[in-house]
Amino acid sequence: MLFLFFSILSIIHTTLSFDETLIQTSVNLAQSTYCVTSIDHWNCTTCESSNILEYVVENRGALALLGYNTEFDTLFVSFRGSSNIENWIDDFQIMKTYPYENPEIAVELGFYKAYNYIKPDIFSNLEILSRKYKTNRILTASHSLGAAESTLFVYDIMKYYKTTYQLYYLITFGSPRVGNPDFVSDFASFNPSMYRITHYYDIVPHTPEELMGFLHLPNEVWYNENNTNYKICNDSDEMEDNTCSDSCAPIHCTSTSDHLFYVNIHMGSSNC
Repeated sequence: MLFLFFSILSIIHTTLSFDETLIQTSVNLAQSTYCVTSIDHWNCTTCESSNILEYVVENRGALALLGYNTEFDTLFVSFRGSSNIENWIDDFQIMKTYPYENPEIAVELGFYKAYNYIKPDIFSNLEILSRKYKTNRILTASHSLGAAESTLFVYDIMKYYKTTYQLYYLITFGSPRVGNPDFVSDFASFNPSMYRITHYYDIVPHTPEELMGFLHLPNEVWYNENNTNYKICNDSDEMEDNTCSDSCAPIHCTSTSDHLFYVNIHMGSSNC
């Protein structure tokens, strides 16, 4: 059975279009957020030379890196995940907030608060960067809690700043579910360029649970345990693909080690 599973993944891997260079740059950006707290320290293992760091924005534990990527000619915004993954999962509180004009759209309260701690400085700095580098294209790539913040950031871009900025790609690694089905439907209506990367039995993509009224964004790409193959999943804004990460029975979807290892990069502050 495992042989058949990996064989299918291998076929999909070689036949479908998937920009692995973009994914590698994105996972490196996501990991860099755990290691860099100042623009004077852009020298970590995953700090690519193609990324020019311009700002580190931090407030009340939330942090994001902003700058310019020379390879893709985009601005980048990358949000840091929790500095202690295990504690964050243990302390996870599931509460909804309804902050948008549509009263049916809900997102998880903790994610929304963390994003809003640094939102004003992010958009202020983006305006400066856009003028400096003469581009309004944005790549955002983040892991874990940071992936949830990236999702809310992109939603703001598409809903409120669509004439100012252009989303190049949203790439998330090990993202939790961010909002309810109304949020996902509205998000998907903008048809964003995005990949939601998941890894084998990672616990975080299974939180908050669907039975609590949360749903994942579409465009999942599910990597096998060794990060050697992946599957482009067949999900939508109404239903998750139960042959990808969601195929894992809850009793097995408890791996924090899978959450801390994406595309052969060890994630988190302990890997700086």
